[in-house]
Order: sequence, then structure tokens, then C-alpha cells
Amino acid sequence: MKANLKRFILKGNPLKVKTLKNSNYRMLALACGLALFNTAHAAKADLKQEITIKSQRQAADLKNKIASYLDNVSISQGSISITADIVKVFSQADKESGEKIDTYLAKGNPAIFQQQLEDGSLIKLQADEITYNPNIHMITISGNALVKQSGSEVSGDEITYNTLNEKLEATSTNNQSVTTILQPTMLKKQKEASDKSKTDKTTKQTIKQEGDSRDN
Repeated sequence: MKANLKRFILKGNPLKVKTLKNSNYRMLALACGLALFNTAHAAKADLKQEITIKSQRQAADLKNKIASYLDNVSISQGSISITADIVKVFSQADKESGEKIDTYLAKGNPAIFQQQLEDGSLIKLQADEITYNPNIHMITISGNALVKQSGSEVSGDEITYNTLNEKLEATSTNNQSVTTILQPTMLKKQKEASDKSKTDKTTKQTIKQEGDSRDN
């Protein structure tokens, strides 16, 4: 599903820093915004936990390997949780490895995905529809899609999130403008990180030059 990213907003005292024009079906990687969501590594232990599904009603299509969970559905995997009105699980085996591959399709008003990061903060994704592929650590949310983390928000029609490396991506069409707004405190943190990176690079270059001088 193609998406039209509506806004990227961080709550607080905002400072407008950039407006981007999107060409026809341009992939927007929220590079500057990723610092918000990439401040802590995901709880890697989550990915090793079993997945538990609870619901009021369950049904299965054994021939086509489709399981359906209805009414007050909750899915948990470590600190990862999904709540929805209905969830369908499509199972298939990888042709080469034979490994079981499950795809979870959750629908709700809204369906909600949450994950606790290692620093204790929560990232929350909600939309009309959530597709979760745990084997490749990918989530796609579509229809009134919204992501929240530490007071920051990203909203649009479709957003993807990688639970392993915490990367967010969105697609935009129809030459829509995308505005990024960052809090001054967040800009300060990004500047400090950038300055530190430049300092480390300069230090390495100096050490290398001194080493080259000794060799000569």
C-alpha cells in the first residue's frame, strides 16, 4: 500500500528545521528523526521469547494454515505486545530451510503494537491494520498510522518499523511536502552527538598523522 505521510511532530516548544518536497513515490527515510527512536537498542531478548496469543474466540483453517483470533485479542512476546479486534496468522515453511514463517495480520480501531526499549521507554505504534513478520523483525502499520515515543509522534497512512534495529521508514506520494519539527532539546542532543563524532574523527586523524611522521 502506498502511503502519504502527513506530518512528523515532536511535542513541546517546536523549532522548524526542514521541509522536504517528495517526488512521485519517493521513499522517505526519516533520517534526522531516527535519533528520536534510535536512542536505545531494542530489548533483544524479546526476539527469543515465545509468542502467546489470547482471545475470546479462535478458529483455524488447517488446510490453508490460517489461524484466526477474534475479540479482545492480545499477543505478547517478551516486552512486545499487540492488541486488536481480530488477528489472523498465516503460516508457511521456507522452501530452502524449511523454517516456519508466520505473518500476523491484526485489525482494530485501532490495533496497537508496543515494545519496551532497554532504557525503559516505550515505543507505541497504532493503526487500522498492523502486519507483523517476527522472522524478519518487521512491522507495517497502515490506515491512520501513528507512532509515539518519548513525547514524539509520526503519523501517516503507512509506516514500517524494524523491531531489531529500531528503524522507521515511510513512503509518500503525490508530491506531498513533509515537515520535520524537532524540540530544541532534541536538536541539542543531536548537535552534541554530531560534535562528538567530529571530535573523535579529528583525534583519529591526528593520531594517524603523528604515526606517519614518526615513520618518516
